[in-house]
Amino acid sequence: MKINVNGNNYDVEVIGEKATVNGKEIVVKSNEDEIIIDGSTFRVDFVEEGEPSLMIINGLTYMVSKSVGRAALVKDIKTPISGKIIHVLVKVGMEVKKGQLLFVLEAMKMENQIASPVNGKIAAINVIKGQSVRTGEVLLTFE
Repeated sequence: MKINVNGNNYDVEVIGEKATVNGKEIVVKSNEDEIIIDGSTFRVDFVEEGEPSLMIINGLTYMVSKSVGRAALVKDIKTPISGKIIHVLVKVGMEVKKGQLLFVLEAMKMENQIASPVNGKIAAINVIKGQSVRTGEVLLTFE
């Protein structure tokens, strides 16, 4: 299957605990909140299921889609988890690149970096530094 993560495309095939990603075989084990890939452990929180899905992995936010090209349709960046905005790193009218850091959100005593899943121009920013936010609130809208 084809998977798009923050605008990057991957060919993935999973059979049991073995997976092939872009032709490279890896060993994958998982439990409810962690995934181990080739011996490296990643803490995973599924935040918003759907198409695309939002995920937090080791404190970084990712947009994951089973359909290649769907990330290009992203218009809103939503809060992946309830917390407090501690940094707003962009302004209305700015052109941002895929992967560029937009916000830092403090949640459960951890800093979660929210990066742009697409290239785009910012139309609106709906939060300010120090503001408390709930899961699913729209932080930013692209043109």
